[in-house]
Amino acid sequence: MAKKRKTPWAYLDGKKLVDVVQAALDNDMMVDDMKAALIIANPDHKVTFKVKEEA
Repeated sequence: MAKKRKTPWAYLDGKKLVDVVQAALDNDMMVDDMKAALIIANPDHKVTFKVKEEA
């Protein structure tokens, strides 16, 4: 039985934007720092984070 991974996704105005963990790895940052950077980079939009399961 395969173990499912849970990973946080960033949503911009309700639309899926990016996998936060992958974006943090790509930019050599911590996940919390990446979340803050996404919020700062999109000041005029609502940025939300949800955890999704992946196979």
